[in-house]
Amino acid sequence: MDRIAFFRAHLDTAPTDRFARYSLALELKKAGDPAGAEAELRRLLIDHPDSGAGHLQLGQLLEETGRLEDAKRAYEAGLAALAGSRDADGRRALSELQQALDAVEDAILYG
Repeated sequence: MDRIAFFRAHLDTAPTDRFARYSLALELKKAGDPAGAEAELRRLLIDHPDSGAGHLQLGQLLEETGRLEDAKRAYEAGLAALAGSRDADGRRALSELQQALDAVEDAILYG
């Protein structure tokens, strides 16, 4: 069974599994299915709005497909969702999201 099929089968029985949803999105992205990857990341963020990695991956995917304003909104949503984070993972995600937001804002302003 390929990895995409494996994660889909797992999600049939555990639809809110954070790791499986995130992994499926990354596998779809790697397989050249950005629309499928985006859908899975958006589903991940519905179930787990505090997923810093999910917000970051969504923003990066949107940037890669030329949707800079959408990427900006994804990064901003991640920053808002994680604003109260006090643990090391949350602080790291906030830093990464802020750096990504700064970069995409520069790209929007200066091309």
